[in-house]
Amino acid sequence: MELDRHDPPGIFIEARALHRLKLLLKLCPAEIAGLGYVTPHPEGFLIQDLFVLPQRVTDSDAELDPEALCAFLGRFVGDGGDPSSLQLWWHSHVDGEVYWSETDLETIERFPGNRVISIVGNQRGELLCRLDLFAPRRERLENLPLVLVHETGEEAAPDLETLRREVWAEIKTKLKMRVPMEPLTDHEGVVGFISYEGYEIEVEPSDASSGEALHDGTGYYYASKGSG
Repeated sequence: MELDRHDPPGIFIEARALHRLKLLLKLCPAEIAGLGYVTPHPEGFLIQDLFVLPQRVTDSDAELDPEALCAFLGRFVGDGGDPSSLQLWWHSHVDGEVYWSETDLETIERFPGNRVISIVGNQRGELLCRLDLFAPRRERLENLPLVLVHETGEEAAPDLETLRREVWAEIKTKLKMRVPMEPLTDHEGVVGFISYEGYEIEVEPSDASSGEALHDGTGYYYASKGSG
């Protein structure tokens, strides 16, 4: 696809994918990250689906399980999927501001393929979207609107309660919270640690009403002014 730097491509997203994204960001009490399925759109690119992979998380980072990622890619290809269509990387900053941290920028630079769409969001529903092109020339297109595709038929109105339960289960089963080392103490002070490597616990999703508004109704999603 030839891109005119004066007319940046649009980043479009299907309703179910957008609602899943908003719920994943809202319900997860820690950072969370994942991939997304992207196809061409007459005016740019269309995000059709999101994937949550097993990962270890904290309040400030999310690390995908390498073995789980390889297994996911194997299943994806086995089901007829094209791995080059996995052009979306999304993640949360929990209740923090939406911006591109140094770690985020390093992740973008390491992303395989000729392009990557990146989305960072938070529990307040703020989103920031960018497109990075690596070939035929390096380009960075930031602060792009994320445009909702208004669908018709069965996909026009996703069942938000079903989606909420689905997302809640994904967070519960696929995420493990890394807990730091805990000191052992006696009357003289610290004498050691329970675990020098820390340990992991299940992530307990937040409880949010499915009736809460997940978007502003305009079909366009921007980060709040002053972010990033």
